[in-house]
Amino acid sequence: MNIWSAREKSLHWLEHELRPESLHLQDGFDYLGNIIELFEKLGRNAGESEAGQFCRISAITLAKYSHLLLGNYSLILDGLAQEAGALLRPLIETYELLVYLRQDKSRITEVLEGELPSAGIIGKRISGDYQDLRKHLNDNASHFSYKTDSVKHLLDQNARIQPIPDLSLMVLRNNLKLLNAFQVFVLFEAVNCLFVIGFDANPLTNKVEKWRDTSIEIFSREK
Repeated sequence: MNIWSAREKSLHWLEHELRPESLHLQDGFDYLGNIIELFEKLGRNAGESEAGQFCRISAITLAKYSHLLLGNYSLILDGLAQEAGALLRPLIETYELLVYLRQDKSRITEVLEGELPSAGIIGKRISGDYQDLRKHLNDNASHFSYKTDSVKHLLDQNARIQPIPDLSLMVLRNNLKLLNAFQVFVLFEAVNCLFVIGFDANPLTNKVEKWRDTSIEIFSREK
């Protein structure tokens, strides 16, 4: 039994059939990494001012998001998209935390004093759109259950139990499309955070918008 069979197929597809998607996702991670470095640099230059603290906290928040997103990517390549859902919930919460801080940067005091509200309260305060998704993940991914949506991926086409995961090219591509969507969400929010501190992020915004438009073209093409 080759426990890495799904990963080996995924890597082959990323080098061939899904090469445009693979390269584009890499560009997304590169953009995110560059913005994290920019926040870190701006934070050093601004010292202990509110803007400096906001930049450092933003950099840390974005870095956590990047780690969680990369974790999702890795599990997807192993055919473990359902299990990756367990990481999707903290990914959403990290994104909503970034929105929460951007809407009122004085809230960094809550971070520094360890008094942040719960993820649920933060979601309500920012009028977050992920309540239904968070509930679905809680029911079917974050915790194990015997519901159909929680176990159907454990069966093959003949309804036989699979001890190790398998996946198809179409399934992998659909999961990569979802991954790309979460890249788009966080990059635009990161740019908005730069505007909050008075940084001229217009050139960066233009680049991210062009990258977003290319995302639509790549993931909408027929396979």
